[in-house]
Parts: sequence; C-alpha cells; structure tokens
Amino acid sequence: MPAQETLNPSATVPSFPVTERYRYLWVWLGDPTMADPSLIPDMHQLASTEWAGDGETIHAPCNYQLVLDNLMDLTHEEFVHSSSIGQEELSESEFEVTHDENSVTVSRWMHNIDAPPFWLKNMRDKFPGFEGKVDRWQIIHYYFPSTICIDVGVAEAGTGAPEGDRSRGVNGYVMNTITPETDRSCHYFWAFMRNYRLDSQLITTQLRNGVHGVFGEDEAMLQAQQAAIDANPDYEFYSLNIDAGGMWVRRMLERALEAEGRLTTAVPLSARA
Repeated sequence: MPAQETLNPSATVPSFPVTERYRYLWVWLGDPTMADPSLIPDMHQLASTEWAGDGETIHAPCNYQLVLDNLMDLTHEEFVHSSSIGQEELSESEFEVTHDENSVTVSRWMHNIDAPPFWLKNMRDKFPGFEGKVDRWQIIHYYFPSTICIDVGVAEAGTGAPEGDRSRGVNGYVMNTITPETDRSCHYFWAFMRNYRLDSQLITTQLRNGVHGVFGEDEAMLQAQQAAIDANPDYEFYSLNIDAGGMWVRRMLERALEAEGRLTTAVPLSARA
C-alpha cells in the first residue's frame, strides 16, 4: 500500500537469509542469527572456469533419504544402469569408507577393466580411437545435510591414475544436492561437470542428455522403493556391508533431527527393497 503512511506491524511475511553460490540459491531456514555461509558445501566445479557442464532438476517422488541412499551405494549401477555405466566389477571391487562430523567419503577403484559404454565414449571424445583397458574410480563425497559430489572417471590402465596422474583419462564430477519437499517427495538438483574439451557445447549437451537417461532409471527405481515402503510399513529392513556409507549419512541426519526435537521414525534403508 504505497499511499498508506503507516503499516500494521502484523502485515509481514517470514524472510530467510539467502546466499547465491555455485549457481544455486542457498536458503537458511533456521534461526537467522545462526546463518553461516561457510557451511555451504564445496561445489566449486559448478562455477570454475576449469570445468564445464550442465544439469537438470528432478522432482523425485520419494523421501529425500532414499536419494541419498542411492548415491552412496553405486553398486546399483550394475543392475539399474547396465546399458550405460554399469558393470560387474562394481560389485566385485573393494571400497573404503571414511567419515568425520559432517562428511562421509566412499572410495572405489577398479583396475584394468573394460570401459562401459558411457565412459568409452568419453575416452574417445578426448582420445579419438581409444582402445584397451582402463582404471576406473568412484569417490563419493557426502556433505551434511544433503549434498553429494561424486568424483568419477576412467584412465588408460597402468598410466598412474590411482597415484594421482589422470592425464591419460577423463574426469567428471556428478554434483547432487537434494531439497526435501514432503516426507514422500523432494527436489533433486544435479549436474555433470568435466575438465576436458571445455569449449565443446556438443559434448556438454550429449553428457547432460546421457546422464538424464541414467537418472531417469534411478527415478523409476526410487518411486518403486517408496511405493514398496508405503505398502509394507511394518516390514523390517536390514543393511549390508555395502551400506556403510549410507548408514553414516543416516546417523548424521538422525542426530541433527534429534537435536532439533524433530526426529520421527526414520525411513528404512531400502536399497535392497
């Protein structure tokens, strides 16, 4: 009411601290005096001139914790994404889990293997005509509360990638952050960033479309998981060794919810549902 000299003090709406960073708007929903931009997870690849890529948003019909479970255990690729990035070596390889107060890391290396179709195409984009075996890596970085950045790639086998020399390979980062909407839906923001052929919009578009297809398969699986949980609310779930990373994530979330007095019955770990 621009013509009114005084306003009713009750004519207000809530406002929240907002920071723009890494192509996202980060909203602090808690006590505004506690807002701390330094707690924003590191997603610098999204804004760096040394990386190129694009992404999309998925309205996922499931609890946000199911998306986190899915991203923390990439062995599901062998079964859900067999035509693109999946291969049996994912289940056969060893993995390492580390964690601190606000993060979890799951690392996996697969040595001297055939590159699956997605990664073979990427190798040939950088090294035309590439043939031969590769060393493949997946290093999953979870940052509290719901951001997961996955360092992925392949390199020509035996050229030093496990020791840090990735020059004979292709490296990507799958950037994921999830915002809960309801207890059975969430907004899932993702992007695939790469550090090679940065000037090629064609490769950027092809990668975005390729990952779109992969994540479409995930979306169907997540929806089925949520439906199975809703249909069997008393079903007892259990976790396996491969779920170690996801279990640490859930413990962090449960501690935080409990500290806020908002902890209810947790959504069961259901990667095997």
